[in-house]
Amino acid sequence: MIRNRFLFILLLLTMATTMVMGQERPKWSIRGGVISGIEVEDGDTIQKVNILPIYAFTKPKDMRQYQRLVNNVKKVYPYAKEARMYLDSLNMAYENAGSNRKKDEISKNLEKTIVKKYTPVLLKMTRSQGKILIKLIDRETSYTAYNLVDEYRGSFSAKFWNTVARVFKANLKQGYDPENEDALIEQIIILYEAGLL
Repeated sequence: MIRNRFLFILLLLTMATTMVMGQERPKWSIRGGVISGIEVEDGDTIQKVNILPIYAFTKPKDMRQYQRLVNNVKKVYPYAKEARMYLDSLNMAYENAGSNRKKDEISKNLEKTIVKKYTPVLLKMTRSQGKILIKLIDRETSYTAYNLVDEYRGSFSAKFWNTVARVFKANLKQGYDPENEDALIEQIIILYEAGLL
């Protein structure tokens, strides 16, 4: 009886190894966000695993304030990305435009489009959202808001709009500092782009 069980188990193991050896394994598979594969190097089978990035940040002291910042960044970050898109299209149009008159016409038309589309949105933003937007525009375009207005609409317009911003305790010349002052905003953007927020 024990011998029969032993033979049965041995027969099952033999069949299982034969079935496994007969199947071809896929080169690459995706399981739970981790991409793994099997490669043969010099006769050795090596399993390769690419792990998704891991983000480790310090926990904020005031979670309510942090959650407000998360909500504000999530609201204004898409507009900063659109600002980069508009700047790229404006630069391409400037390359194709020959004269300064044509460039002025292009920038005025784009300004009208932006004012018409975004004035209702900007009027609904809070001051803190506006300040974050100014910083994120610098992050996305590598230009401060002041530099953008100065370059495309002139220094008078840049000074005027910076004065208006100062009334609301904002500064168009303020840049983005992801290492120090704006480290928490950078952390939120990284998590947001990774789909974790």
